[in-house]
Amino acid sequence: MSFKFEFDETALMREVQPAVDQIARDMTREMDQLGTRYVGRPPAEIKPALRALFARDGGSITEPELTEYAEMISSGTRIEFITDKAR
Repeated sequence: MSFKFEFDETALMREVQPAVDQIARDMTREMDQLGTRYVGRPPAEIKPALRALFARDGGSITEPELTEYAEMISSGTRIEFITDKAR
């Protein structure tokens, strides 16, 4: 026996968007903290902290992203996570 499950995608997004927005704000805040701590440091020194940040909540980061973010933090570039509310 099988059942068909349907949902209203717009209504679902309306429900989860506040949580997604909060995660983006939290990640931006944590990146700001890493930026304050590691600006001017070599990317190789920053990578373990980034890896730990993403792994803490079960996430992951690819090696190219890890390198890019570490280089940005090292150079003092701010990393901001934003959500796509246009959906």
